[in-house]
Amino acid sequence: MKILSFIFLLFAISCTEITYKEPQPKGKKMLSEIPQSLQGKYLLIDDNGIDKDTLYVTNVGYRTRGNGADEGILGDSLVLKKYKGYYFLNVNLRPEWALRIIKQEKNGDLTLMAMDDRNFNSFLKKLGTEVKIDSTKDMNGALYQIDPTPKQLMGLIKKGYFGQATRVQKIE
Repeated sequence: MKILSFIFLLFAISCTEITYKEPQPKGKKMLSEIPQSLQGKYLLIDDNGIDKDTLYVTNVGYRTRGNGADEGILGDSLVLKKYKGYYFLNVNLRPEWALRIIKQEKNGDLTLMAMDDRNFNSFLKKLGTEVKIDSTKDMNGALYQIDPTPKQLMGLIKKGYFGQATRVQKIE
């Protein structure tokens, strides 16, 4: 299992995560800067309600302050797109892309979403009724990729496929 410890990666990326062939939503323009409304200081809280870290979002990326401090800058490996009221954060894992969806709440907090694939086999079967899933094997195990149209991707969000959500509190 590979753990990514940056802002929008409050989720573990595992060998059985659904990934994408290209940054999502495909065909939509990537942002060259993080919008002003997303910039600021956020409190990352663990599942027990304990302050885990502070996240600083700037116009070009993010950084954390805690142990295992991390930072990321928009570019070839970190792509942000906006579509229909959501932000789509794409992380290049080579050869696939991981996706986290960000919804900004009215109070400035962020809701971070990932595919809710905790029961992976049944999730995979259900997802397969919505979009075609390609699977390949490499030295790290199986890769499961989808290539949805923007309309299909929005449908997956609306149908609750991105049900694993974490709220990040804006503090400045």
